[in-house]
Amino acid sequence: MDLVKIGKYIAGKRKALGMTQKQLAEKLNMSDKSVSKWERGICLPDVSVYMELCEILGISINEFLAGEDIDAENVEKKSEDNIIQVTKDSKKKQKNLKNILAVVTTFAVIMVLVLGAVFVHKVMQPKNYITAVDRTSAEMKTAELLSGTDGAYLFNFYVKEEYKTLTIYLSEYQAGELINKSKVADLDYDGLESAKRGVIAVIPDFELFRVKLIIADDYSKCSTDFPILENVENREYYGRSATQVEGEVPIQRDTEQGLMALIYAEDGLEAIPVKEMEQGNFREKNDYVYYLSFRFGK
Repeated sequence: MDLVKIGKYIAGKRKALGMTQKQLAEKLNMSDKSVSKWERGICLPDVSVYMELCEILGISINEFLAGEDIDAENVEKKSEDNIIQVTKDSKKKQKNLKNILAVVTTFAVIMVLVLGAVFVHKVMQPKNYITAVDRTSAEMKTAELLSGTDGAYLFNFYVKEEYKTLTIYLSEYQAGELINKSKVADLDYDGLESAKRGVIAVIPDFELFRVKLIIADDYSKCSTDFPILENVENREYYGRSATQVEGEVPIQRDTEQGLMALIYAEDGLEAIPVKEMEQGNFREKNDYVYYLSFRFGK
């Protein structure tokens, strides 16, 4: 996020409403020093005040995070960009933390050569894994604000070795039986340097009965969507749930692995761990399951 741009945008909107920093701060039950820091681009407000601040300034959450007014036709694109940027910003913070840890580690190596070397090898060496973004984190809460009532599911992946393809599959199950399987995203890196890290975002919209899928890596971003509960009667009354991978899941190249699933049922439903789904257990109790899996190809 461009903190300076966002800060100037906040200041411009505040002034257009004829408010002082102190008046805005009072409406938010905060100090005018906090507002001053935001407007100078030193830091962002806490995510807990995003919505109230936007309401006071008469702007959307997307406009706030973009630091500019957004035309109606560009809202969807800006929303996607903001969601990905929020996650990438979190990665930058983690990278800065790793840099600090590297300095500490170097000192440890000098003090204790053997233990230090083992520490560096185990901790600093990159691994191949995919992990869900912590749902209690600030970036996850921000993504949920951007996504609407059904929220979002974000995953970070880190891959040390080269690979040629990244494929996302969608498997649709009805009452526990597979009725359709397709590729919903297929990134080809053949002849190119493959991305070492990236973000996968899944954003369901129950009101429109569609799910958006976004993949962003070091070089590019692609997005697509797919329908849910198509031609299903009384679908607006269906209950819904979701399940996703937990912890750091090692990436096994040339192997299809579970990522998450969206679960829908008219009369009761049952969340199933992704590990069980990988083994083909989808439970008849769940009327419809949309299971997303991934594969990094050599």
